[in-house]
Amino acid sequence: MSSSSFLRITGRIVRLPCSRQWTLSRTSRIYAGTSNIGQRWASSASSTSLPRASWRRPQIFVAGGLLLLIGVGTSNIFSPTIRADSDDNEDKDNSTKSSDSLSSLIRSYIVYSLCSIPALVDSAPTLLQAFTNIPVIGNITEGLVRVTFFNQFVGGDTAAGTIPLLRALRLSNKGALFAYSIEVDEHEATAHSAKKQKSADPTHKRIVNEMIRSIDVAADFEDGILKGAPTGRRTWVAVKMTALLPDAQSLINLSKFLIDTRTPLPVPFPGCPRSTDLDVLYGRHKLNRNGGPLSDDDVIALRELHQDLRRICARAQQRGVKIILDAEYSWYQPAIDALQLSLMREFNTTASKDLSIPNVQPLIYGTFQAYLRRTPAYLEEAFKDAQMHNYSLGVKLVRGAYHPHEVAALKEKKKGKLSFSITPESQPPVWSTKDETDRCYDGCLKKLIVGIKDDIQSNGPQPMLGVLFGTHNWSSSRLILSELVRNGVAREERVEGEREGVVVVGNEVTERVTLGQLYGMNDALSDYLVRRTSSSAPLVIKYVPYGALSEVMPYLSRRAIENKSVLGNGTAREERIRARKAIVGKLFG
Repeated sequence: MSSSSFLRITGRIVRLPCSRQWTLSRTSRIYAGTSNIGQRWASSASSTSLPRASWRRPQIFVAGGLLLLIGVGTSNIFSPTIRADSDDNEDKDNSTKSSDSLSSLIRSYIVYSLCSIPALVDSAPTLLQAFTNIPVIGNITEGLVRVTFFNQFVGGDTAAGTIPLLRALRLSNKGALFAYSIEVDEHEATAHSAKKQKSADPTHKRIVNEMIRSIDVAADFEDGILKGAPTGRRTWVAVKMTALLPDAQSLINLSKFLIDTRTPLPVPFPGCPRSTDLDVLYGRHKLNRNGGPLSDDDVIALRELHQDLRRICARAQQRGVKIILDAEYSWYQPAIDALQLSLMREFNTTASKDLSIPNVQPLIYGTFQAYLRRTPAYLEEAFKDAQMHNYSLGVKLVRGAYHPHEVAALKEKKKGKLSFSITPESQPPVWSTKDETDRCYDGCLKKLIVGIKDDIQSNGPQPMLGVLFGTHNWSSSRLILSELVRNGVAREERVEGEREGVVVVGNEVTERVTLGQLYGMNDALSDYLVRRTSSSAPLVIKYVPYGALSEVMPYLSRRAIENKSVLGNGTAREERIRARKAIVGKLFG
């Protein structure tokens, strides 16, 4: 869940759902945030369009290639080679039973077969751009993407269109984390030469309004189930800040300003936020107009972003919907952390006296990335600040998805090349090995569960700590359950004939702890966690992106690219094996 390098699509170019059509050949620019920072995977149509007399040959080749890929995926369901791919990890759940339809299982098998081909994953942005620019093939490509990757990883074209999925998830005892998956392009959004939007209804404002609309959809869905009750609400909304302002460079500039002006703490880069971080936006801090990183335009845009975020959070508070603030690259994080701290202090305080407003706390969650070296110290400082200022701390703990890009960006900076990196330190902000990240994640989760225990024992009027554990890691997931039991906030009941018992979680923990995975990925883990736990409300939540196909195409590309390291470690193979076994079980019992 991490939420996760992101492919982005330019906010100023993408059309929102109200648009009648999306002309990719004229307007789309898709980029990949690979380790070669700044590499463009696609350019405008003027550089990719083919002469009229020469497009038939690639059309035939592409059509044949696409059909061949899908044919290979389906034909291998019963092939000896695939059947030899046994899952020899005893920690995995190898059940062949599945409530999924045969068609969805076949789709999953095809998708993860394709995700197992590294060259195809790396080429995905280029292929999508090229294919969609070819007459006839463009329609075929979009159709194939919709019935495969779109249906696998995306909840629907609109927030309201995801309601059937929300119902299906709830019937399987899972919640949902909504995410409107239109994003700005990493390079377009940070280009100083980019033209300012003149529209009376700029794209980033429409995104803000769409997020507010998604809050209403989430609240209406929960109200229909819970009749307005403040507890057990498991449809939340994710917010990505880089999509909410006209130029994401403003966030980088604020981050640079904060790194230059903050009083140092023993917290590695990207540091730790202060309550005074946003003073510069409201005239309470003198702005250096002689070459400083922040311009007057930046200040205006960031102040507007802050107010839009407050508007989103106010609506969420009124409707009882939790907001999860996504983390991004380290060059955005100081600014994101500052805004996050301000929002938590404002909205995660004592509940409103208005009894018509659901008392949902913590309302705002920030994302803590375990692959950052700062995270243990940063989490400690976050605990202290929440206790000192009497607000609920909301934590989404993830491992992080930008590791190769963070390392590559610093290398480029050291070589004197153009780079996004703004760290003043000589080493990357991320741990050097996956083992260090794993130890950091597990250490943080243990600390958080102790914090949950202490919060429950304090018998306060509202939860002062809430945690969303975003993980696809089986060991960490089992550790979460065992730590809940070990700390006495849950109990394990043995089940006859089963190796593992059921972890019974009371209401106090249910309102403070949630585990999350991406929609369309690692359903075996999600289903395992549902079976292993018993609670009054769903303990498992799926991250569900939505948006029109044209808008989420970059998300679909990055879904493969940013998780290539995960997929390469066997996840794609395991998903494929699981789907194959379920297909065989459906067909032959």
